[in-house]
Amino acid sequence: MVTKVAVLGPAGFGGSYVVSELLHRGTYDVIGISRNPDKVGEHKRYTPYALNITNATIAELVEAFKSVDVVINAFNPPYGPSVYKTFVETVRRIVIAAKHSNLQYFLTIGGTGSLYLGDPLNSHETAADSRPFWLAYRRATADSEAATYHMEERIGFGSPMSQSMRDYRSARQALLSHPKNLTPAHRKVIDESEKMVMEGPDPIPDIPIAARATFMFFDGNTTFPWSFVSPPDKYIPGPRTGKYEVHIDRVPLAAESERTKGSQNEFEGRLLGISVADLAVAIVDEVEKREKVGKHWSAVAELPGEGERHVSYARLS
Repeated sequence: MVTKVAVLGPAGFGGSYVVSELLHRGTYDVIGISRNPDKVGEHKRYTPYALNITNATIAELVEAFKSVDVVINAFNPPYGPSVYKTFVETVRRIVIAAKHSNLQYFLTIGGTGSLYLGDPLNSHETAADSRPFWLAYRRATADSEAATYHMEERIGFGSPMSQSMRDYRSARQALLSHPKNLTPAHRKVIDESEKMVMEGPDPIPDIPIAARATFMFFDGNTTFPWSFVSPPDKYIPGPRTGKYEVHIDRVPLAAESERTKGSQNEFEGRLLGISVADLAVAIVDEVEKREKVGKHWSAVAELPGEGERHVSYARLS
């Protein structure tokens, strides 16, 4: 029997690779739900379902889920001043619709910010609570061409924010090649970027904070079968290896011995990650195995080289 899977956000970063992986398996009929679901391409087992998710009513979402066995929520709103409200309110309606539909399983893609850091003295501290963690994340993103290019593509090439990210990467590259290569302009970029994270009033972007808030819709909820996957901090474009390691609740970190030599930041050099293609493998495996029902989890895998650039969005042939 063919399983029908609806993917919310089928043309986006995570959703497009989930759609591609589902169709690659050959045992799923996929319904893509978004404003422009045909953007991902065409396939005989893919059906686009046009619906503006951010404005959809609960009744409209229930109707969209009517003939579906599994829903995978990869919804991610565009950046804007109201992105936190948009994200939380939209996921709230999606969850209510899922609970009022005859679904076998509901999986949602959250964010790194909701993963716990594992501090025994502060067991509720998450990645989004820690400035040192976010500084290590910013540095790791800047040190990866794949991650930097993806963020530029998502935010918009040439925008002030994407340009600042590219400038920060250039400065980091100069620093890592040899401290003597660091110009005063490079030092200024690094100091200003990192001061905002460590001392600024609002160091964490709204989307990871919003994704963390939506985890509260699921945590301890036994009224419907759900799974909440939070990508690790280094969630980047890259090839499919098909191999990964699952972590439950906590931020995946390398051993303390992997910390960057001389760094006072306990997280620097220890951040792990996964390609968007391999996280799609892990998600579709969970659709099939259902081993993490009611669980909050992440997954890590081998990453491409730091200097490599890969395609951010999968497209169907």
